[in-house]
Amino acid sequence: MNQQEKRGETLTGQTQETSTSPRANTLPLSDIRRVLVALDASRHSLAALEAAAELAARMEAELLGLFVEDINLLKLAELPFAREVTYPSATDQRFDSIRMERELRVQAEQARRALATAAKRARVHWSFRVVRGQVPLEVLEAALGADLLSLGKASRQLTKRVRLGSTAREVVTRGSRYVLLTQHGVRIGQPVLVVYDGSESSKQALNAAGYLAEAEEGHLTVFILAVDLITAQRLEKEVAEWLRGRKLQIHYHQLAGLDVQSLVRAVRMEEGGVLVLHGENSMLPSEAMQTLLEEIDCPVLLVR
Repeated sequence: MNQQEKRGETLTGQTQETSTSPRANTLPLSDIRRVLVALDASRHSLAALEAAAELAARMEAELLGLFVEDINLLKLAELPFAREVTYPSATDQRFDSIRMERELRVQAEQARRALATAAKRARVHWSFRVVRGQVPLEVLEAALGADLLSLGKASRQLTKRVRLGSTAREVVTRGSRYVLLTQHGVRIGQPVLVVYDGSESSKQALNAAGYLAEAEEGHLTVFILAVDLITAQRLEKEVAEWLRGRKLQIHYHQLAGLDVQSLVRAVRMEEGGVLVLHGENSMLPSEAMQTLLEEIDCPVLLVR
């Protein structure tokens, strides 16, 4: 391993400061200054990079890239009986630690170059770090020093449907920062979608959605969670008051309940460019949240 790839060392255009203290309140999206993207050279990871660079440019934030050398793969490669089956040819070959080390270095360099290119295009400061460990844990730890984490829904895709990878599942369940989940072939666009039920958490999501919408032609669709028309009208007035003064075109869509399939249908019908949700929504437990993320194609921003 060369000197640039030792744990904690950084390739950067500017000094990197790290904070691991938890945040008590949700930081306004407009105040974000450190955007972290988890890179693994997959197509979904590169989509997450493009989204992260776009947001970093919009917020005048620093773009931080992280590549994790998967310790589990390295341990597996040390086993004498380990074999690698390539896809889609289904051929197998000897799986050894020397070749795995080399492949990881190549992937890290590819990730660094992609980051440098995206940062140059977005005109933002950037830094890149390589660490070794269990991927989900290392990503979660690194995210503590950032304001927003961007990552692909999956590292590799073997079926037409995108299923959440292990890292994405861990981040959705345990993340403590803004999390942006993206997949290959889609980008942040408009309209911006958000679920609102009048709770404090939904107000935080609404505030973030309003900020995004202002930069995306001002189109915001609010899914009002209400069982009757009177409640829906009251919540619509709250939204209008909360977002007063912003240059937004607001469209309302009433939902009687927040079950996964109803929300999936609504998102698809609106052809959303990004869905904003609070990451600790009591009406969407962890398993339901993961199902939702697998069912919809548009990027999802989780607010915490």
